[in-house]
Amino acid sequence: MVSVPLKADTDVKRTDIIVMVWAPEENRTATYARLLNAPVFYIHYLLYKRPYVAPFKYVAQALKTWLVLIQQRPKVVYVTNPPVFAPLCVFLYCKLTGTHYIMDTHSPALFSRRWGWTLPLQRFLAKHAMVNLVDQLRFKQLFESWGAKAIILEKPPKNINDKTFKNISTSNKFDIAVINTFAVDEPVDIILEAARQLPEAHFYIMGDKKLAKPDDLNNAPENVTFTDYLLGEDYWNRVYSSRALMALTTYPYSLLAGAQDGATLGKPLLLSKQPALEDYFPKGAIFMENTAEGLVSGVKALMAREAELGKDITEMVEIQAKAWEQNFDTLVNMIEAVNS
Repeated sequence: MVSVPLKADTDVKRTDIIVMVWAPEENRTATYARLLNAPVFYIHYLLYKRPYVAPFKYVAQALKTWLVLIQQRPKVVYVTNPPVFAPLCVFLYCKLTGTHYIMDTHSPALFSRRWGWTLPLQRFLAKHAMVNLVDQLRFKQLFESWGAKAIILEKPPKNINDKTFKNISTSNKFDIAVINTFAVDEPVDIILEAARQLPEAHFYIMGDKKLAKPDDLNNAPENVTFTDYLLGEDYWNRVYSSRALMALTTYPYSLLAGAQDGATLGKPLLLSKQPALEDYFPKGAIFMENTAEGLVSGVKALMAREAELGKDITEMVEIQAKAWEQNFDTLVNMIEAVNS
């Protein structure tokens, strides 16, 4: 059995709360762990995101979860969902020990076909959690209809010093950074078709090229660059160097982290016309149908309104950051009340 070693932040001293996630890594969870000054434990075996091995690895991960909980003996456990079996293991431990848990539910757990069958179990676990974290008002209302407490906490705002970034643009076109991972909900083919109709723009499509369709890589027009997977400074330099940021999804309730990154740098956004995105980005974005024609129309509209949209997105980010801080303070106060 190949496993990802159990890892925890070693700089933290707090022991009354721990953070647990059944994945080899998870940026949002790691960020919250740092903000709470809590150790984060990544518990994962075998292959990642391969459903056919789930029945085998979940047994091992459950045993490891209980071992960590017994060793750490926290007062509060912060656990992510999905998979729902991680909070289920935490619930069983908490039921026996009187410990409290926070369930951070990522939105695909509530609407994706893969996890839809677990909604009754999620509802049960949500009602027993000290509080539930969700990223949209619609999901907060859903949890409250279940009789569960919920707080809206999206991906935390980032403090980015853009003075350290470099302009790496090499084209004389309107550069557009496309935040992409080649996931099933990201329609790359329509970007390529739109690019053929927009010679004045250059599209930098991010994401691990090993996950891309060979036909897309081989038949892309000249004004499309597949950057491969970018990390850290390379990622931020690409976003910083672009005039706009594009992020697409076919999921109606997916709040795209890449769009939030672009907004952080004041970049006007080109987004799929989906309810979650329209709610979260009321200003500074152009919303497009997921068709080549929709993208062409959207890019041209953004080009005509670039300065106005850039100003709007900057103002919106400041408002959302204040709202996030208030909600995070509420979470911290709930944790402190349990530990006092």
